[in-house]
Amino acid sequence: MANKPIKIKRNNSISGKRRQRNSIIKKVLSLVFVLGALLAIGFFGAPAVVEMAKNMSKPKPQTTPSPTPAVTAPVETEPTADPSDVQIEETNTAFTYGVVEQSSFYSEEAIKAAVADLKAKGADNAVVTLKDAQGLVWFDTHTEIGSAAKSKTLVDVKRLAEICSQNDMHLTVQMYVFCDRIAPTVNRDTAVKYKGTDMNWLDTSKELGGKPWANPASSVMQQYIYDLVAELGDMGVDDFIFSGVQLPTGYSLEMRDFGVNDSQLQAQLQGFINTLSSKVAAKGGDAYFAFDVNAVSGADVAKYIVAPQRYGAANIVAQGTADDFAANGAAALAALEKSEHVERIVIWNTDGSEAALSAPNGKFVK
Repeated sequence: MANKPIKIKRNNSISGKRRQRNSIIKKVLSLVFVLGALLAIGFFGAPAVVEMAKNMSKPKPQTTPSPTPAVTAPVETEPTADPSDVQIEETNTAFTYGVVEQSSFYSEEAIKAAVADLKAKGADNAVVTLKDAQGLVWFDTHTEIGSAAKSKTLVDVKRLAEICSQNDMHLTVQMYVFCDRIAPTVNRDTAVKYKGTDMNWLDTSKELGGKPWANPASSVMQQYIYDLVAELGDMGVDDFIFSGVQLPTGYSLEMRDFGVNDSQLQAQLQGFINTLSSKVAAKGGDAYFAFDVNAVSGADVAKYIVAPQRYGAANIVAQGTADDFAANGAAALAALEKSEHVERIVIWNTDGSEAALSAPNGKFVK
């Protein structure tokens, strides 16, 4: 028997009818919202639309594009220099020195002849020693110790300075400082002593001509030098070369007594060099300190305690024989050039032959 088809009967329940009603309401509300939005746009946007239409109907003005400015390279301006940074370059820093014996200045004519001879040799600085390595003073000093140490022949320093100036020659005075055998006999407070005694120390036996030395730590000796410098300054001298700023040399060195220990002695030398430099500078001059080229190179520093350039002198004369310069000159010059405080370097070949070393700021001629 054939199967009959099954009929499915659909019932419209209450929940179904409710869903259909809600759907219809949503559609009606959506339609009302869209119509309201269109009306609002029409009301508020009409003026803007009208204005837009007016602008579109107006002819556009013809504008000429402004030219693009040409690009120019920035002008570099030099920065304003701080006065403290300005360096004045000296036009002539290479001086030439010539030594004249004190006895050459016995008269005005002799002074003029000596100056003319130096000029012929190419020197522009006349160097004369007015306190020598024995302690003799070659000018009319009024200091207590110096009055007892005057040479029989005295130089008229003021007239000498005038004649040098008139002949475009500069006067520089050399002074030996602690190499002095006279001051310790005039004033015993200036002398190096034997340890534990009040006896003046001698650099060799008395029978062999031993001589005393001035004590670098003696305030009396230091003041004596300051006073001599002041007197010479009043006579027209502004530049000095100070030699013998050192400890005594010779025999029995272990018996020397300076009244202070080594570190104090080094401080005394440092203070003396600083003070002497300041006093000369205050008068508008330059203080040069002559040190052995062997010591400057570091080969032999015993009589200075340390390498002498470490004392801070701005102007140094490296002094020695041709053999000294051949052995240690290059090392000495290199050491001086590395020292930041050294401003001028002068080469003094004491035996008169040409040293195999160029002079950065000055040299001596014979």
